[in-house]
Amino acid sequence: MLKLKLFKRFAAITILFGILSMLLGVQIMRQRVISEAQTRVRLGLSSAWALFENRQRELCILLRLLANKDLLLRVCEEQRWNDLELRSRLERIRASFGLDFIGLVDPGGTVVFRATEPYSTGDHKTADLAITKAFNGETVSCVSLFTRAQLMLEGGGLADRAFLELEETPRSRRSPKMEESRGMVMLCAIPVRKGPSVIAVVYGGILLNRNFAMVDGIRDVVFRDDVYKGRQAGTATLFLNDTRIATTVLRENGNRAVGTRVSREVAERVLDNGMAWFGEAFVLKDEYLTAYEPIRDVQDQIIGMLYVGLLKQPFNDIERGIVLKFLYISIFVLLVALVLAFLIAGRLANPIHRLVESSHHMRDGKRPEPVPLSGCCRETDLLTEAFNHMAVALYEREEKLRALNRSYMETLAFVTHELKSPIATMMNYLYLLREQKLGPVTESQMKALRAVDSGGQRLVEMIRHYLNLSRIESGDYTPVRSRVMLQADVMAPLLTSLEAELKANGMCVENTIPATLVLNADLNMVREVYENLLGNAIKYGRPSGRIRLAAQPVNGHVECSVWNDGDGIAPDKLPLLFQKFSRLDNGGAAQRHRGTGLGLFIAQHIVEAHGGWIRVHSSPGDGVTFVFTLPVQRETSVE
Repeated sequence: MLKLKLFKRFAAITILFGILSMLLGVQIMRQRVISEAQTRVRLGLSSAWALFENRQRELCILLRLLANKDLLLRVCEEQRWNDLELRSRLERIRASFGLDFIGLVDPGGTVVFRATEPYSTGDHKTADLAITKAFNGETVSCVSLFTRAQLMLEGGGLADRAFLELEETPRSRRSPKMEESRGMVMLCAIPVRKGPSVIAVVYGGILLNRNFAMVDGIRDVVFRDDVYKGRQAGTATLFLNDTRIATTVLRENGNRAVGTRVSREVAERVLDNGMAWFGEAFVLKDEYLTAYEPIRDVQDQIIGMLYVGLLKQPFNDIERGIVLKFLYISIFVLLVALVLAFLIAGRLANPIHRLVESSHHMRDGKRPEPVPLSGCCRETDLLTEAFNHMAVALYEREEKLRALNRSYMETLAFVTHELKSPIATMMNYLYLLREQKLGPVTESQMKALRAVDSGGQRLVEMIRHYLNLSRIESGDYTPVRSRVMLQADVMAPLLTSLEAELKANGMCVENTIPATLVLNADLNMVREVYENLLGNAIKYGRPSGRIRLAAQPVNGHVECSVWNDGDGIAPDKLPLLFQKFSRLDNGGAAQRHRGTGLGLFIAQHIVEAHGGWIRVHSSPGDGVTFVFTLPVQRETSVE
């Protein structure tokens, strides 16, 4: 035994140092691979900026040449802003060189000419810093944000091209904003001179929203044909704030991921703090080696980001290949020690395996058999003995808990059943008193009777719910199906019984359930579902509001709905509705009506016992709709 323990310690030390050596080697190699890849991404971002700025220079060169054209100078001198020859020439130049708009601004700051339909003029650019600088004699090249109204004035469908519906994106910052109508524009403004004087400013630009040619060009130049398992490994993106407006990143369906947003940590570093991000980042659904830098406007305000990134998985695979080769060598060196350790572990693993099997029996609720002692090690035998004692104690304790639960459910069923008759008698006499059939009552007495009636109704509801709960827990609450006329057998008597409560709340019911609709269901259970849902609609709907009931056959079953115009339920609380004893605290009606928290749990059990489903659709301020299905009778109408 001593020899075995000494050898085990020796083997453990040998393996420990072997593993530490392997881990250190793996870490060094991993850092080397990722570092080289990240360096490539850094250089890629520099190349992306060079391409981006080169396109800006091309834009400025083109507009500078235009500003010196004789035709443009004559038009500006003579203020012939509607010159058709100039319009035709500028339209051809704009289309040939890929510009989205070209315009002229007079010294008063008014746009007097545009080369794109609908050729709008008359708006002012006095607040545009780029135009102001151009009138001061500067050549201005910048990136700017245009509002939807500005894009519509520039024409050419730019407003529609810029519009994006924003999508919820994993790991992004939460935002209530659902759309982005602004456009990020690569803008250049050039002064038109007559001698030393600036007589006009010619400006032009390229809309970056959905400018896929630009991001595709950046990706192709920076990453060439890097492909991994049929996917482009390299990606490039232009962001307006934290939203992708032009990108090579693809969704799972193959569409470009415009309208999605950058991860929170990147947005905080780049957009909030104005610093570059170099390193690993989550991009839509994958890990990438990335580089982000802010895009600034003419006032040096951060308005977006430029991004390039490489899919991390290929480098993980390269790293894995190198690591595997290194591990093969290390494993060969440690082979003898590992084999010996494996033999020793085998002797220790058998009793532990038996303990695991016994624990699985306990998990499945079976009585555990005592685990035999292995005799290979005293410590293992002590553990086995302790486990056997613990298993017996846990099983006996669980049996006691099951017995207590059965006793509790039986007591609950008995108490609630016994309370039904006296409560019913009390409620009948209360009704006679309140309706003054046993003699007149004063106003203060009537107020007290109403309070007692409200409490009594809540008590009746509690008794009904707890009785149904006891039946569900005991497995006795199963449907006895029959032919049920939904309108005549369920809705008509139920609405009659609720008429006084509906009138007291000033509510009206819109009942569009067809009279000929027939269910194959348990009549009492269907009434219970509707009673719970209508009760909630009355409690939590708006005073003097509406309740809408509808039902229609759909694919072999009946789809029913109950809607009320209440305050609605927050999306994060919807999953809690059908849980046992769940009561949502949203304020308002939820504070005034405290129930058992069992009504929807029971309704769900009934619907699912009939083979159907129940769902809820709601958002704050939009009301609440419960939709559920019940089996339809083969004969769906009566003559």
